[in-house]
Amino acid sequence: MEFLGVIFSLAFFVYFPIAGITSVMLARRVQDFGHQGVNQLIKVCWKAFTLFMLALCVIFLLLNIIAVVTNQVTILGTALVALPTILIYIFTIYLEWQCLQLLRSINQEDEYSLSEVMQNRLHIIRTGGWILLGLPLLIFIPVLIYIIPFFILMIAVFCCVLNILSLNKRSRETELLWLMTFCVEKNIPLAAEIDRYSQTKKGRYRDRLLRFSSRLHSGESLSEALAENSGLLPQSAIVALNIGEKTNNPGIALRDSAVRATRKLGTSSDKSNFANLILYLTIILSLQFIITGFIMYWIVPKFKKIFLDFGFELPSITQSLMTASDVIFSYFYLFFPIFSLPLVVLAILHFGNYFGWSNLNIPFITGWFPRLNTPQCLRQIAQTVVIERPPLLALDSIGNYHLWSDVRVQTQSAAQRVRQGNDFWESLREAKVLSSAEAGLCMTAEKVGNLPSVLRSLADTIEQRRFRRIRYFTEICKPVLVCTLAVLVGYFVIALFMPLVYLLFQIS
Repeated sequence: MEFLGVIFSLAFFVYFPIAGITSVMLARRVQDFGHQGVNQLIKVCWKAFTLFMLALCVIFLLLNIIAVVTNQVTILGTALVALPTILIYIFTIYLEWQCLQLLRSINQEDEYSLSEVMQNRLHIIRTGGWILLGLPLLIFIPVLIYIIPFFILMIAVFCCVLNILSLNKRSRETELLWLMTFCVEKNIPLAAEIDRYSQTKKGRYRDRLLRFSSRLHSGESLSEALAENSGLLPQSAIVALNIGEKTNNPGIALRDSAVRATRKLGTSSDKSNFANLILYLTIILSLQFIITGFIMYWIVPKFKKIFLDFGFELPSITQSLMTASDVIFSYFYLFFPIFSLPLVVLAILHFGNYFGWSNLNIPFITGWFPRLNTPQCLRQIAQTVVIERPPLLALDSIGNYHLWSDVRVQTQSAAQRVRQGNDFWESLREAKVLSSAEAGLCMTAEKVGNLPSVLRSLADTIEQRRFRRIRYFTEICKPVLVCTLAVLVGYFVIALFMPLVYLLFQIS
């Protein structure tokens, strides 16, 4: 047990933070200097250090497995003890491998600029580094929950306030979109109007509006000024506005974005229901951890001593509860990251809803779900078709200005297929932007001359399908959670009271 505790302390408080901060430093240096900007000697040193960290992670992983196996724990106990840290070690190995691949790629081209693939890898390394750097915090979160139960109430209040602020932020974005739409359509000087509009606001939002108007006064285009002041509008609206500026129809792009933003305000209840479900899950699980920990720490050992003094053979279900209690409290520090997961998921969900998922540059996500940007892509293609411009223009704008690097790579590959002579809709299907049925529907709509309305309807249908799935998932999770908690409570009741029933039966 002591050996496993030493390994855990070295890994979480020494190795993982060092691996995290070095990954962030490497990503920042490559981002700043690009190709040919990293000295060859520094590159060799970075490679050697990365290989050392990779080997050290493998050694830590093997020592962790050996320490668990040699402690004579049951198979279930071994899985409970080893699984949490093994997953983190595997993630660290993956991150160090990405660093090694990045080091192999730099200085291989004459230009300083980095390709989209390398920029995507840089972002993965940077995000993974910050995750490893924050791992020690996962140790202290359960301590706050168990020592200060009032902390759970604070979390609930904070999430409710963040939901209100998120709705307020969506409302401000919609209001600004409609203001810009009317100004562009009526040829009203937008910079002066933004100055007057900022006088009605307060705090940081007013300062951001003033910075935005100052860029417009200096002659920057509307999309460039918005890109430099991120957070004023959704990222999809900025991409659509860039397409509108290239086609000399920014009013159409702004009006479409304003209409969609207004509709999203009406459907925000679906997201809030899911967020409230996660909040409910977090509070219930945290309270369950506290109650279960109290029973296992105070009640179960006393039960064990009483029945051993009587020389009474315990039922198998009671023995399994006592074995699990011994394992968890012998290796309690290994379970702290698992106990922290509900709060981590809750924080990520609420911050994502506040800032807007499309406004966050999150790696991994679009690689696993390549159709996340499909509705926005279809609407932007419809925008170019309405004004009788080639739809390839929409792909070029998405590939150049979209915030997510995975989406840029995806649309650039589709645009490259189109330039090579492939069919436009077939290229989107091969890039996994459209399904086969959707690509066929778009081909048919193009032939009959009804493409823009079909594209917008298809985008709405995809989003409505996602909202329905979220609602179905929310409704299904509620009874599943209640049944799971009922089974857990029943397990504790039966395991603790069955020996008492047997003992009373024998005494009588």
